Amino acid sequence: MIIKKRRSTPTKSQKNRRTVQHPNQVYLRKINATLNRKLKSIQHHLVVQQSDLQQHLMKIIQDGKEQSMESKDSRTVSDSPRVQYKQLNVLLITPAMERDSSANSILIEQSLRHLVQHVNEIKTIQPVADHTSGQQLDLILVLHGEDVLSNQNLEAMSASSAKKAIWLTDQSDLKQMESIIPFFDYVFTQNSAHTPSMGKVSCHELPFPPNPTVFCPQVVGREYESDVYIIGDAHPGSCLFALATHAWLSDKKVRVEGKGWEGFGAFVPVQPHDLREKLYNGSKLVVQDNSSGRRIMEVAACGTFQLISASSNGPANTNAFQRYATFEELVQKLGQYWDHVEQRRLAASQALSYMKYNQSYLHKILQLMDIIFQ
Repeated sequence: MIIKKRRSTPTKSQKNRRTVQHPNQVYLRKINATLNRKLKSIQHHLVVQQSDLQQHLMKIIQDGKEQSMESKDSRTVSDSPRVQYKQLNVLLITPAMERDSSANSILIEQSLRHLVQHVNEIKTIQPVADHTSGQQLDLILVLHGEDVLSNQNLEAMSASSAKKAIWLTDQSDLKQMESIIPFFDYVFTQNSAHTPSMGKVSCHELPFPPNPTVFCPQVVGREYESDVYIIGDAHPGSCLFALATHAWLSDKKVRVEGKGWEGFGAFVPVQPHDLREKLYNGSKLVVQDNSSGRRIMEVAACGTFQLISASSNGPANTNAFQRYATFEELVQKLGQYWDHVEQRRLAASQALSYMKYNQSYLHKILQLMDIIFQ
């Protein structure tokens, strides 16, 4: 009798059993690997794009205006060569005391270092003569103006052949500054209303950009939320006064900041100590009337939609900001953007992009340098 041996089935490995038991895991691993490759490709593309944008900006800084001059008259050659910012040495004088505006000093210094060859930053209490005598300086720039320079420092500045400029804040006391302004060739202020008229001194309005570490899109608590945030005075006959009594606001949470709002008890008044950057981020919609350019830029930098009056001192010649000229137009646009969230977000995004790419500290420093040296 022939006994046939049963063929033994090879035992599957634990790894093979897992593959059979969990086929979805293999599929998920393949998807993850594909996504990781795509993400790395996107990340590499963004890094390259950012580098290209930086190089493009520096190219504009170096030769943009030269090309513009040549295009106006290609047959005319300028007698004086264009100033190369990367060959300049700057003495930057900043306040000795730490203030809320101290961040401006840091951001301005960092932006200057992108443009010029060397930046030497000192405080107002340090002797200027130690940094001017025997050194080739092209520009002495004083920031803020709250700390008055000593007579010795003013004399040392006068003895230097460098151009002198001071960049004032809204807090600067112009009456107090009148005695030292003649020591400068250029005066820059935050608002044209604060621009002094001092003989041969060249005065210009050049507001500081919003601090990007403070005024930026962020998530805030419910205590900062509102439907509408109104900035401006509610005097009789104004658009804001008419808006305050309009039925459109009746079912909304409204914050108000300005004069004349005492009689409107349903609205929440903004206090001086309130954090504006959080209130901006917590608002769905901001309305401003006759506001300063700085206020408008701060709201835009937070990525919040806003309607500003045509008479406001916002950045000119741009479609990045939505404006209203009459009360009827204000109410019409309020209803339109309230009902169409996607339009509101798109307009807010455009204003935020404008702030990032056209109103940065680097752009402002470039404007200042162009005024002084071009």
